[in-house]
Amino acid sequence: MREFPMRRILSLLLIFCLVAVAAITAAFFLTPDRFDAVWQQARLPAAPLERARALVSQQTALDPSLRSGSGDIRLYGLLEANETYAMSELAGRAAMVLVEEGQKVETGQPLMQLDATATQAQVNAAQQALTTAQAARAAAAAPPSPSLIALAESSVAAAQTQLDNARRSLTQAQANLQQPLDLDAEINRSRSQIPVVEASVKQAEAGVASVRVRLENARSDGSREGQFTQQILEGQAAAAQANVEAAQAQLGGLRRNVALLQQMRANPLALQAQVHAAEQQVNVAQAALTAAQAEADAATEPPSPEAIALADAQVQAAAAALNLARWQADRLTVTSPAAGRVEQRLVEPGETVEAGRPLFSIADTGELNATVYVALADLGRLNVGQTLPVEVLLGSQERWRADAAVTYIASEAQFRPSNILNPDDRGDMVFLVKLRIPNPDGTLKAGMPVDVLLPGG
Repeated sequence: MREFPMRRILSLLLIFCLVAVAAITAAFFLTPDRFDAVWQQARLPAAPLERARALVSQQTALDPSLRSGSGDIRLYGLLEANETYAMSELAGRAAMVLVEEGQKVETGQPLMQLDATATQAQVNAAQQALTTAQAARAAAAAPPSPSLIALAESSVAAAQTQLDNARRSLTQAQANLQQPLDLDAEINRSRSQIPVVEASVKQAEAGVASVRVRLENARSDGSREGQFTQQILEGQAAAAQANVEAAQAQLGGLRRNVALLQQMRANPLALQAQVHAAEQQVNVAQAALTAAQAEADAATEPPSPEAIALADAQVQAAAAALNLARWQADRLTVTSPAAGRVEQRLVEPGETVEAGRPLFSIADTGELNATVYVALADLGRLNVGQTLPVEVLLGSQERWRADAAVTYIASEAQFRPSNILNPDDRGDMVFLVKLRIPNPDGTLKAGMPVDVLLPGG
């Protein structure tokens, strides 16, 4: 009797094992109850069966539509939210912070309010300047009068005072740049001048009040002499008012100078910037003086188209300054650039913020991104704009399914990140792919794992 060759015996054993494994797998998946009974009757250990059942349960927990078929590839990734930052266009102090982290916001919803004290003062000053320019325009169209001449002269005096103050500020800024240690002496000197100038303001105001009393008495006198006296007193009243304005301008300049010196003392690195700012102030004051002198010259002439045009230009400039101040006032409220949820709040009430610094991080929860990694061999199956089925496990039983659009495919390969969810695929050269997933009801959260099915070719 001839024996079977050893190779044939091994082949038969291998075929038998494969058939047995296939039968056991079919019995386990198709008739789990009967398979359990057979396993128990054979008195086989229960631990391997439980491990196999847990593995099968984990694999079948996914949506059947996402189970990889012939040639299908399952991709693993994480959900990410699109984030935008809310920033202030102006620098200032945060007076109020109106939202908290985690709060949902709408596009344009106020997030923070800057302190409006200084800006409101600028608006008021610009409004007053516009009123003055409009009055000067009306006077330019009127015949010459003593009051108009006095007003023009007072404007020249005020502009000259501002120019003198600006020049002194420039000289002092230049000196401070060379000798910053002398700032304390200059601060004390400027402070000592403030009470003197305040007394001058009060004295000038008293002079105005005295002239106004005499002017009222003259107005009540209907005689020719009383009318003549009234004209004289009107000129004196205008001159006295000009003295008041000049003294007030000098006082304001001193106070601003003290504040500026204190600021420079606290921040020596800003000395160079202060010099440039003082130079600009001199240029502005010089331009204002030139305009005031031109207005004074025009006040003695009959109304002319040139004078009226100059007054119109001043009105337009004042109106532009007012619009700028109002624009700044409107920007004191920082609003949300998009609808979503406040992920980070980077500012606290009372904090000084800089223009352009991120203050709030807003996550757009209406749409989320999924980042996956595709091997070079499978890259040909993808196109930008293509939709792929995705699934997110929300809990042990609950699943969320949708179609996601491919929005980005990297042009260069990279090593697969070590934190990829499928450990068997780590270390391969892959291409990064991004998909956009709709999330209108906010069910999905950033950081959740997502499965993406790449159909076979």
